[in-house]
Amino acid sequence: MTSLGDIPQDVALAAVDRHIAQLAGELDPTELCDWLAADERHQRAWQHIQSTNQQFGAALNPAARAALLAPSGAQRRRAVKALGLLLFSGSLATVGYQLPWRERLADIRTDTGEHRSLTLPGGAQLEVNTASAINLEYTASGLQLRLLQGELLLNTSATNISVVTAQGVLRPQATRFAVLQRDGRSQVDVLSGAVAIYPAQASGLAGVLQAGQSAHFDERQLSAVQPTDAQRFAWTQGMLVASSMPLGQFVQTLARYRPGYLGCDPTIAQLRISGSYPLASTDRILTSLTQSLPVRLQSLSRYWVRLVPASAA
Repeated sequence: MTSLGDIPQDVALAAVDRHIAQLAGELDPTELCDWLAADERHQRAWQHIQSTNQQFGAALNPAARAALLAPSGAQRRRAVKALGLLLFSGSLATVGYQLPWRERLADIRTDTGEHRSLTLPGGAQLEVNTASAINLEYTASGLQLRLLQGELLLNTSATNISVVTAQGVLRPQATRFAVLQRDGRSQVDVLSGAVAIYPAQASGLAGVLQAGQSAHFDERQLSAVQPTDAQRFAWTQGMLVASSMPLGQFVQTLARYRPGYLGCDPTIAQLRISGSYPLASTDRILTSLTQSLPVRLQSLSRYWVRLVPASAA
């Protein structure tokens, strides 16, 4: 098999094997981070697979995908070697290979209601919130975390790490900060240090947020700076904390941790709620709301629930 620069065959095949484990939903993000951190050639092999994948628009044919996702044995080993040849020989265009559903097949992802803590190559600490997807990309300037969807909280002292969203680039300066990508914009909250923000379609630096500051930005500009709400990051401890929060806002936040539809009748959306709620059981949280507020649950199924006034017919 043709190698890429000084990437040996065994490293290339190891990268391909992890790529296939990713396709099958078997890739352990912690193991991937450890493997990437062990050798710079691992990082270049992985980045080559990710960048090559993005160049082509067609998916693998069903027979090829079945071979790649075979649980074990000779069929999968042959598929690993064949895909390795394609990925590292430059002949990938002949088969039109591409990863579909990039969020589902991201390097690091969480399901709805799931939270993960990881140590990245270089020692940065990463917290990943519910229903999130992140790709690890290695560039000449260092490690990029490409946030495809959801929310992350990063604690790093490194200067060669950045976060990229659909709206732009964030460059931390010895900081602990969070990024939430939703509704066509990115929200940034800085808990310590500072973060420089570069919107994708702006001419350069839009601003630098300092500790205790929060703002959101789109592709063109940064919003007015507001104080950050540290309670919002209770999710890193598996909690949802509210302090006189409007019920509508509380339900909207809780919905991120629960599959299906969760809504709130507008007539009760301004009721206030305070407390600390373990996110491990959203059903218990909903039940507790009916016990503390004049509301009841209107359910069509476990996956369709709406809070309505207790007096509603």
